[in-house]
Amino acid sequence: MYQLQLLQIAVFVAMGFLLPAVGMIGLAWVFQIALGYHRPNPTKNQPYECGMKPIQEAHIQFEIRYYLYVLLFILFDIEIIFIIPWALATDAISAQLRCPLFGPIEMTIFVAILAVGLAYAWKKGALEWE
Repeated sequence: MYQLQLLQIAVFVAMGFLLPAVGMIGLAWVFQIALGYHRPNPTKNQPYECGMKPIQEAHIQFEIRYYLYVLLFILFDIEIIFIIPWALATDAISAQLRCPLFGPIEMTIFVAILAVGLAYAWKKGALEWE
């Protein structure tokens, strides 16, 4: 019974990887070879902006601060996503270990490390925008 469940999970995971990779990408490649054609000209290679001619170059350089904001947002967004399930898991572990403060102490240490990172970014001026 247990081996059958593991086999079902393995098939599910394999199909989860194979269907998008081989199926969709391979199918798109076959249709591009069989049905597609490519005849480039200056009009087709021009960036499209709502039917108007582009005003400026399509590739502009962003400031590094934009990427710093994004990285900090992702860092703290991921932290918030994981805190609730982690709190539930550490609550169960605390009950097993018969140490009711294990989970809160562990989470406090994690949040303190992230707070030190935020303070460092704040001190370095990564959160300031001119």
